[in-house]
Amino acid sequence: MSRDYLSGENLNRHLHTRFMGRNVVFIEKVDSTNNYAKNNDLSDGSLVTCEEQTTGRGRLGRRWESQKGMCMSIVLIPEIELSQISKITQVCAAAVAKALEELEIGSQIKWPNDIFLNGKKICGILTEMKTEMNKHPYVVVGIGMNINNENFPDEIKDIASSLFIETGNTFEKSLIAAKILNNFETLYNEFINGNFNASLDICREKSYVIGKNINLIENNLVRKATAVDIGSEGELVVITEDRKTEKIISGEVSVRLDI
Repeated sequence: MSRDYLSGENLNRHLHTRFMGRNVVFIEKVDSTNNYAKNNDLSDGSLVTCEEQTTGRGRLGRRWESQKGMCMSIVLIPEIELSQISKITQVCAAAVAKALEELEIGSQIKWPNDIFLNGKKICGILTEMKTEMNKHPYVVVGIGMNINNENFPDEIKDIASSLFIETGNTFEKSLIAAKILNNFETLYNEFINGNFNASLDICREKSYVIGKNINLIENNLVRKATAVDIGSEGELVVITEDRKTEKIISGEVSVRLDI
């Protein structure tokens, strides 16, 4: 087992948070850190980490490989309206981009939940929620990042990459995880207190799609559009082929190579 695993001891050397990551559940091998976090009642800010994740997944049920990567899930119990929960994904994306910037890595955010570097995906975020009567929502934010991966299968090597491949440097997983948690707690607290703009500004500045021609993929229907902004509620603002302005709140986006 790698000595650089995401244990509480390793994380604490770099952590400056009040509550995020202060209770760490480390599991050497698990099907999914998100599943574990959802199926166990953990305290606000708890972190579930592992050395190997066997059935990691991204949005839309896609498989996510964890070899030499970072897998962690953060438990949050926010006192906010259910309609606001989806914004936490973008708050987290902003925190990841900011953490990488502190390491002098200029990443971009592909709305709403992927982190890109040099045009390839290096990180994905999956936010899930469960609710119970008369209780605040129990939110799990999963973060999977390719860090020291040296190669990828042929079917994804053109679209996926790692920090190591893109920079030529190896990285300490616990340092990156702690930096993400440090930034996430700050931005999350601002969001909970009514300031979503701090995260939005980062998402706009770091956007991978604004100004680009994109495909909007919704319910297996593909439409062409141009991304022009991210709205005040986190929605993607686009101009469609028939020159109509729309605000997209869900679905998938891919960047088109055509002009």
